[in-house]
Amino acid sequence: MQQKTNDYPPMVVLITGGTGLIGTALTKELLRIGAEVRILTRTPKDARSSSKESVGYFGWNPATGTMDEQALNGVTHVVNLAGAGIADRAWTPNRRRELLLSRTQSAECLALALQKAAQNGTSSVERILTASAIGFYNPGEALATEESPAGSGFLAEVTQAWEQSSARLADWAPLTTLRIGLVLSAQGGLLQPLIPVTRLGLGACMGTGRQWMSWIHEKDLTRLLLYALLEPGWPSGTINAVAPLPRRHLGFMQALAKSLNRPLWMAVPAWPLRWVLGPRSSLILEGVLASSQKAQDLGFTYEFPDLDSALQDLRGRS
Repeated sequence: MQQKTNDYPPMVVLITGGTGLIGTALTKELLRIGAEVRILTRTPKDARSSSKESVGYFGWNPATGTMDEQALNGVTHVVNLAGAGIADRAWTPNRRRELLLSRTQSAECLALALQKAAQNGTSSVERILTASAIGFYNPGEALATEESPAGSGFLAEVTQAWEQSSARLADWAPLTTLRIGLVLSAQGGLLQPLIPVTRLGLGACMGTGRQWMSWIHEKDLTRLLLYALLEPGWPSGTINAVAPLPRRHLGFMQALAKSLNRPLWMAVPAWPLRWVLGPRSSLILEGVLASSQKAQDLGFTYEFPDLDSALQDLRGRS
């Protein structure tokens, strides 16, 4: 979408997870087009004092199901990106519970607030977007479309519960669920640990190297979110948020090393990763081959459909 700022209708967008990687990028783009942005946070006073953006901060606590009742007043669009980072820490029993509840409780808290707004006659929400992940699908060689069955294992269980808790949001506005792939960004995410070691010539292929990596450039993910918010007639349902050309892990690491003018000569077998990371090693050693066809059929065009152009852009900003 290349419309001018004044081509967009007035928007008031409420974002959960607005201070994360994706939420920050989306907030900047929404402000650029003249939208009003509100972010839900557990510490609104701290957020207001440290913010450099013209954003409204409102309090909420998903664990208790409470939210500032003013947060939804006049809101036209809701974007739910809340959820603790999957790769941040070891998957202890407590961390597994946190990963699950940070997603399900956020959706349930939003649903409760929307229900109250509807009962009070103050709801004006036109569309809702909620995040999920391609971890919903089984890893392997089968192409995962939005109609593919759910997988098994911890990641699939979390994403299924996440989507089930988010489904209630459709009672108050058309709902789109984006199953997001591996996000490439100069500000964090997948590339944050990979770029420094690869620059040192220590990049490595992990495991067999044949596992798929269904990725998406941060800019394209932000554009897809905005497209889903604004495109007239955008349908409800599930969309894979991935680039059209996934890569196997070896090819991905070779492309990253080439973009940094470094060799890729190291290989790390699977067993040390499983020993060090435990079940979390599945994030590296297993991959989903996810299709982007549905997003393309809906008219979305990618600025970075191939990995080489994506890495070239990110290298200049890292």
